[in-house]
Amino acid sequence: MMEVEAAKTMFSRSLGRGLRYTTLVADGDCKTFNELQELRPYGDTSICKEECTNHVSKRLGTGLRNFVTAKSKRGTTLGGRKQGSLTQAKIALLQSHYKKAVANYNPQHHLCPTGTRSWCFYNRALAFGKDPPSHKNCSSSSISPHVAEKVRGVYERLTAPELLQRCLKGLTQNADEAIHSTIWSRCPKHLFAGRRRVEIATTITVGNFNIGSTFIRELTEECGCGVGKISIAHGLKRDFARIKRAEKAEMVETKRRKIDMARAVTVAQQEFLAAEGGPSYSSGGGGVKRAFDVGEFL
Repeated sequence: MMEVEAAKTMFSRSLGRGLRYTTLVADGDCKTFNELQELRPYGDTSICKEECTNHVSKRLGTGLRNFVTAKSKRGTTLGGRKQGSLTQAKIALLQSHYKKAVANYNPQHHLCPTGTRSWCFYNRALAFGKDPPSHKNCSSSSISPHVAEKVRGVYERLTAPELLQRCLKGLTQNADEAIHSTIWSRCPKHLFAGRRRVEIATTITVGNFNIGSTFIRELTEECGCGVGKISIAHGLKRDFARIKRAEKAEMVETKRRKIDMARAVTVAQQEFLAAEGGPSYSSGGGGVKRAFDVGEFL
């Protein structure tokens, strides 16, 4: 309920600051939107809910994995090593394709791009005047007709117009999740902390992000503590390193490696959880059952 109460407080006090929050970006099982609908902080002015595209894409992976498990218990095998089977790696790739299709939506997206630089191997081969190779050898995300028929319902549920209508803006909660993780690193949310400590952790996080080590130095000096030359130099060095990391993260090659690594971690995580006895978190799962350290796969 922490997120719900925080949202109700923010929406209720916003009019006093001369603004209205008319859009809420949330995942599918978020209770915050229903609470705000009952609160009606702006009277007759409605609040629109937008889906987080990352959470929506996770539903596809979760739905396919649950479907494969359910069918397996009934004696129908959709996974395995057979060509076209729905393996964990295949599900991770299909989830990636679904997310890309939602994020890059446009009225002509059902057609593959043409030309020599197209990502479509078939149209790329035609552009070079060559015979296109078979899908079996070039498409790592292909699934057999038998499997496609079984999982069709999962795709129909996740391509419903009502759901995709809330994804048209391509919004995401990534920025919020990023600052939350930084705040929790200074004030762990699994341990009790008073309001003052949370406010201090938030202030330091925001100030360090916007200003850098200069904010920490000025804050320390305001508290009556001196800062030595070595500490100042270390802070400037850390700021420089952060800027370089940010510039590197925007490089195309870095983004490609990050996507490949994310797929590998997803597969490794599912194999780990399957062996250890259950999921730690799933989209719409509503809880955490066990912790999983992604670091051991990196």
